[in-house]
Amino acid sequence: MEKIYKLDPKQISFYQENGYLIIKNFLSKEEVSGLVKEAHDFAGDNIHNYLSFHRDLNNFNKTILRNDLHDICDQLNDFRMIPIGSVFFFCKPNNPLENGSHPHQDNYVAKAPFGSYFVASIALDDADESNGALQVWPKSHKVGELPFEDTKNFEFDNEGHVTKAYPIGSRVLDIPNEFDKLTLNYEAGDLILLHSHIIHAADKNCSDEDRWRRQVYFHFVRDGDPFWPGWNAKRQIMDRGPRRV
Repeated sequence: MEKIYKLDPKQISFYQENGYLIIKNFLSKEEVSGLVKEAHDFAGDNIHNYLSFHRDLNNFNKTILRNDLHDICDQLNDFRMIPIGSVFFFCKPNNPLENGSHPHQDNYVAKAPFGSYFVASIALDDADESNGALQVWPKSHKVGELPFEDTKNFEFDNEGHVTKAYPIGSRVLDIPNEFDKLTLNYEAGDLILLHSHIIHAADKNCSDEDRWRRQVYFHFVRDGDPFWPGWNAKRQIMDRGPRRV
């Protein structure tokens, strides 16, 4: 039997208290390289954000269906978590078709019950403040859904190609003063877990060096809970094995 990935109780407590968790070296260098190559082979010169690589690309499909990933998601939520979607960010330096993201809460788009929607993100490049690493407001998930402003993400041509990009996400209107922004530092292969109601954002990658910040976000929901599929994302449940831990 494949080895079960068991979290330390301190990791679970940290996530519950802060709304996020980083697990180092979840993927090997070879696995990271395979995902990067597959993404670039698919996109060619059309470098922008992509929805649902897990449906069309083999390595991404295998990754979202990994048992050890499910073990981690299940333990942090104390529930069997079902994969339903993904989004990929190239974050090429100074790319006009990528402009970071507003401070937002992910459940704005999924419309699932509180604590049901869940994000497991894998970094495919080293990231820090200089190339637009993920920013979080620790503990902000505890206040629930905050008022927000719907914002435009993209403009498309008649063939469906992205012609203009805006910061991603429906912007939180007023971040409570009790929460402070924290820019995360992480390395290629690290796994970043996010509560659906933690406020988070990312600056546009304006690095002067050739420092991309490729990252994939896999989306989950508690088994049996309702969620909004989305006109563009078209989220749908995927078959996975039973809960193991």
